[in-house]
Amino acid sequence: MSRSSLRWGVLGAAWIADRALLPALRDAGGEVVALASRDLARARAMARRQGVAQALEGYQALLGCELDAVYIALPNALHREWTERALEAGKHVLCEKPLGLSRAQALAMGAASRRLGRGLGEALMYRHHPRWAQVRALVGEGRLGRPRHLQASFTFPLAEPDIRWQPELGGGALLDVGSYLVSASRWLLGEPSRVLARASTRE
Repeated sequence: MSRSSLRWGVLGAAWIADRALLPALRDAGGEVVALASRDLARARAMARRQGVAQALEGYQALLGCELDAVYIALPNALHREWTERALEAGKHVLCEKPLGLSRAQALAMGAASRRLGRGLGEALMYRHHPRWAQVRALVGEGRLGRPRHLQASFTFPLAEPDIRWQPELGGGALLDVGSYLVSASRWLLGEPSRVLARASTRE
């Protein structure tokens, strides 16, 4: 099956699906068959904007559709459950980052993918960008010298209410934008020999 012939379903009417993933799937020639949300009105509004034929209420309804792959744009705390449900329904899965809330969750999801013979990917888009591939090659070949220090930040203003303020749903800076920094530093420089953490909080 060619990439362009994949029939996609989307779990969750999140901003990232609406503004980034759905347009990208369309540009790549994929067919988005259905979109599901807990809020049917929200699903219908996004489906109209994106030209998706079917809007569904509830996540389980989507897994019964004739699909090849599912993109999961749900809160972080729901990634493992719905990834595994989609895999068990015979779908390949592209899960929004972070893949899981812990190493144990990610390993369990990977094991389910292998056991069920379906592909599982984490939507960390930067690793597939040719510019980043070039940066990695420059570092790996030593053309920039020997790396001695890496410092990175990824910030944006965040107003309330926002799901990122809800720890019970897997919110927080580390699992959101921080996941890019951890991933990129390991991808460019390899595994660390030790890890330290520091936090500052404001009331």
